[in-house]
Amino acid sequence: MHPKLKPIVYGLGVFVVYAILVYALRYFSHSVPFDAKYLGIYTNKDLYTGLGIAVLMTYMHIRKTGGK
Repeated sequence: MHPKLKPIVYGLGVFVVYAILVYALRYFSHSVPFDAKYLGIYTNKDLYTGLGIAVLMTYMHIRKTGGK
């Protein structure tokens, strides 16, 4: 795989895991927010938080592996 694609794939993986966890928590607790816009589960705040977590985790992963 091309070295520049690895961080993008890692970040997408982190975001997908975050989205699955949010979905599971909302499904099992039966607490869907009133302003959920995306798929009836996610709000803008959820998506921005997931994006921030994905960027931060990807940055830390790159620093840990030395950019390899």
